[in-house]
Amino acid sequence: MVFLFFYNLVLNLISPFLIFAIICRIFLGKENKLRYKEKFGISNAKKVKNIKMIWFHACSVGEVKSISNLTKEFLERNYSILITTNTLLSANFVKRNFSKKIRHQFLPLDFSFTTKKFLNYWKPDIGIFIESEIWPNLINNCKKRNIPLVLLQARFSSASLEKWIFCKSFFKDLLSYFCLIIAQSQKEKKKLNKFADIKVDNIYNLKNSSPLLQVKKKEVIRMKKETKDTFIITALSTHLGEEKIILESINKIIKKIKNIILIIQPRHPNRAEQIIKLVQSYGLTIKQRSLKEYPKIGTTVYLADTFGESGTIISFSDLIILGGTLMPIGGHNIIEPAQMSKCILVGKYYSKIYDTIEIFKKNNAIKLIKKNSDLSKLISNFYTDRNELKKIGQKALLITKKFPREEKNIVNQIISLEKNENSKILVQK
Repeated sequence: MVFLFFYNLVLNLISPFLIFAIICRIFLGKENKLRYKEKFGISNAKKVKNIKMIWFHACSVGEVKSISNLTKEFLERNYSILITTNTLLSANFVKRNFSKKIRHQFLPLDFSFTTKKFLNYWKPDIGIFIESEIWPNLINNCKKRNIPLVLLQARFSSASLEKWIFCKSFFKDLLSYFCLIIAQSQKEKKKLNKFADIKVDNIYNLKNSSPLLQVKKKEVIRMKKETKDTFIITALSTHLGEEKIILESINKIIKKIKNIILIIQPRHPNRAEQIIKLVQSYGLTIKQRSLKEYPKIGTTVYLADTFGESGTIISFSDLIILGGTLMPIGGHNIIEPAQMSKCILVGKYYSKIYDTIEIFKKNNAIKLIKKNSDLSKLISNFYTDRNELKKIGQKALLITKKFPREEKNIVNQIISLEKNENSKILVQK
């Protein structure tokens, strides 16, 4: 493959910079200093012998969350499981939230020698990639070893596809190595078909059947006791720029309504100091969860800058603002707050979750923020009309219960690939 040759040529040229970047990330605490060798395909983890291995690769926390039910299905059928991820956050999430039987390793850099080393050590029977994880050398070396590949929840942003525009045939060849492709939505299926003439086998959004988040009930009771009848608004998974939009609205509201608390749960908690300075610039009082502080009457902003507590924070809340939708990010998981019967405000930027949002819109199970300047009015309206708040939350919960649960069928499809290791997805002519 000509493109693979040039890809490796470029990769080798920039390899000193990649290695330097990993060293810098170790010093910045963004890489595990005891496990950085895994990025070069080296592993000291023990393998389970004489049991077939299913290997999942999911880039970040959101993708890792989505495979939870699938991993449980495979474990019940006595498969061993390896999960590879790219980030330290997702590695920590696997450690805290998945079965102790599951092994984790960081995905090696996409050099041919590192991916060979990785595959020779683990010898997975099937590889399952989530969303848009396309690594040419890794895929090519799986092909050489006859390892069946699956692409689940396939989703490629327009910006991502634009990067492949000059080597579309290479992209098409790489996707042709996948025995099974299941797109996240109808929109994504059409996008793949239009861009590269790829036949997609099915459509299913794993996130629509997300497991219920864990709730620390004692913590919820304590926070409710501390805040009594205060109206709690949570901005969930916020990004840079969104906190400012929300704080502008809150600053207007508190001039008329005193008993409200805004919880900010940033997508990346390491932005805590930046958010604190922003809150203080408005002259607002703030408490910080990572310092073991609790919101009280008189607190205006509560910064939930910890990991693994989304369920607790959502449960404590009256109203949810979905992060990633007030700025052109594309949105995040709406199912988790919907499963808790919460009324959710969604901005106009929801391209990543478009099909799901359309279902909620059709059933009046969310409230759209047409303009960011409307946010303060919407919050005030729900503060006044608690019945409407409750109705929308109940509709949201009902929708989550109606979503199909296809994990068993998907697992059956994947297992069937063992018997037909040379099968490939058909590329439409």
